[in-house]
Amino acid sequence: MKSEGGVVAPPQSVLLQTAVAPVPTVTDIFALTAEQQREFLAYFNAPSRQAVAKHRRIYHFLSEHLTGFTYLGENYSAAQSYASKSGNCISLAVLTKALADLVGVEIEFQTIVSAPVYSIDGDFMLSSDHVRTILYDPDFVAPNDAVYFSKPAIIVDYLPAATDVTGPRVSENTFIAMFYRNLAADAVLQANYTQALALLRTALDYAPTYAAVINLIAIVHRRVEQQTIAEQFYQYGLQVADVKTTLISNYAVLKHNMGETEQAEALLQSLKSHDEHDPYRWYILGKEAAFKQQYDDAIVFYRKAITQAPYLHQLHFELAVAYYNNHQPARARQSLATAAELSLITNQQQRYHAKLQAIARRQ
Repeated sequence: MKSEGGVVAPPQSVLLQTAVAPVPTVTDIFALTAEQQREFLAYFNAPSRQAVAKHRRIYHFLSEHLTGFTYLGENYSAAQSYASKSGNCISLAVLTKALADLVGVEIEFQTIVSAPVYSIDGDFMLSSDHVRTILYDPDFVAPNDAVYFSKPAIIVDYLPAATDVTGPRVSENTFIAMFYRNLAADAVLQANYTQALALLRTALDYAPTYAAVINLIAIVHRRVEQQTIAEQFYQYGLQVADVKTTLISNYAVLKHNMGETEQAEALLQSLKSHDEHDPYRWYILGKEAAFKQQYDDAIVFYRKAITQAPYLHQLHFELAVAYYNNHQPARARQSLATAAELSLITNQQQRYHAKLQAIARRQ
């Protein structure tokens, strides 16, 4: 890694630099067909809708057009998502941006931390990116005697869940990198590492400090037995990325596979000093620690998760189990009682109360 003007450059990888495979252009990703454009513009420019703010017209069009939308894990372009009325949340955000660009409406993206599916083949952590879109009123002008902290906006939230946690807003370049990274993750699932690297090279060009891209590049290099390069990318990521927990977790896996168990354990222990805003990440780390019967560590991670998402009853339940296995029955009872109180599902509440009674009988 070389530093130019104080900026750390990514490691050099021949595989990454020379991977040749089809990669969609940004134009490919956001383009709509002529017919799709005509249909949307006819709706948008209809005389009966001119009294509606432009950003709301986009929102209403999406609500009406996407009736019956099938939420799939597919990473579709704007045209594909429009035509098929299906895709994942990144695909829907791509479609929203394509429509907004047609009519000059400003847009922003905000990350969503949602319950993920982690791991591929169980040897590393991987999750999909999730976002929601913010559409701003392009015609808003603040009165001279008023102070506004932001322009009027409407949030387009794709299949929101009660367990979602909002994250930071991201730049357009980072959003584009998210799309390429999700395509690369699909390629990794199919063991098509050349395709994955070609996509990741493009993603890295758009967002060279984006942790999810750096992490997946390292994973691919580990998969093709280039452990030295993989380690260099983990080290690079720890220098430049804002979000480090996944990088550290997977770096520990690499170290363990290299036979460097002490270094692997040191990396995992270092996670305790981090406080990144992702309760599901801490939940997964807690589950892993509990599986290894490292209950002190599990308690630390579950408590971090609860601090960030105190309303998730599952977290309190897992903390209770960790406390119980760590010979702390009083705290286990307290956490179970909280889990039962938070759960809105009757049979789940009954389950928690039954476990409370079981703990009481053993005292």
